[in-house]
Amino acid sequence: MQENCHLTINVRTIVDIGNTNILFGNIVKGELISQMRIETSVIVNAQKDNISTDLVELKNFLSDSNSVIISGVVPNAQYELTNFIKSIRDDLKIVELRTSDLEKFISFTLDKPSEVGDDRIINAIAAVKQYEPPLIIVDFGTATTLDVVDKNASYAGGLICPGVNLSIKSLSDGTALLPQIDFKRPAQLIGKDTIHAMESGIYWGYISLIEGLVDKLKKENDCLNAKTIATGGLSKLFAKDLNCINYFENDLTLNGLIIISKKIYE
Repeated sequence: MQENCHLTINVRTIVDIGNTNILFGNIVKGELISQMRIETSVIVNAQKDNISTDLVELKNFLSDSNSVIISGVVPNAQYELTNFIKSIRDDLKIVELRTSDLEKFISFTLDKPSEVGDDRIINAIAAVKQYEPPLIIVDFGTATTLDVVDKNASYAGGLICPGVNLSIKSLSDGTALLPQIDFKRPAQLIGKDTIHAMESGIYWGYISLIEGLVDKLKKENDCLNAKTIATGGLSKLFAKDLNCINYFENDLTLNGLIIISKKIYE
């Protein structure tokens, strides 16, 4: 029964390829019914390690799908993923999104939309659908990005900052005596040893970074009343202390891909 399920149920798979992780979602009638996340490196190395647990789980995740829509910011991973899907399901329709496809869903006030990461544009598409502009979108991914949607619902540009884990790695790699640490909220502001001092510096440093940049964006870009939306894998870890965030949307990118998929299959 499981083997033939994809022939009778209209399941679409949406894919967001990031630098660190790839997020998959299965949707039925425009509703997200399941999702999974695997490390991008697993797909990049799929040909060398085609029996990994993650790849077996991905094969099972795709077993009911009729079609796959892929968006990504890692060309090599997108190429390998497309080949992997074709190797396990030659009956699947695969749509690889381009920036020009996304331009049908949102307007821009910048000259070269192609230079903006597609994930950032997709986040903006989803945010406009859910909230009234102007909007500021903060995405805590491999890089931490802030994107602005102006009062006319146009994508206006944004800022790219080093991501939390990149900063931790850089701090450890670039110094002789500082260890690699896990990111977490420290119990107090002032660290009493090296590890606690690093934890506090990273955590509260990012709180101040985001609070400061959101405040500056609101004051300087006609966004005084902008709603601020946070997304990305690490966003929930800041929920207790980021007072500038109005909404936390863990599935913002997938929601944007759902909107796009509906248009593609109309």
